[in-house]
Amino acid sequence: MKTIDLGVQRVEMDRIFDFATTEPVLLLTADGREFVVSQADDFEAEVEALRNSESFQRFLDERMKSRVRIPLEVVENEIEEELGRA
Repeated sequence: MKTIDLGVQRVEMDRIFDFATTEPVLLLTADGREFVVSQADDFEAEVEALRNSESFQRFLDERMKSRVRIPLEVVENEIEEELGRA
């Protein structure tokens, strides 16, 4: 997985899409949000590519170390509220 810190460098979307054709791209924003860009072509191939990606596995390992947990009920309530506003 390629990581691009948008707080440090500006990258045009075309370039991000170019990267995403070969591997998922993790975008870090200046305010701390994270986004993953990945080519949406073949789900099974994508799963296999992520399973074999050492950088993606390290990313998941780091995420698992986080002490912050959001209960499923909170996520479900947020989704319901957002759907109610739509």
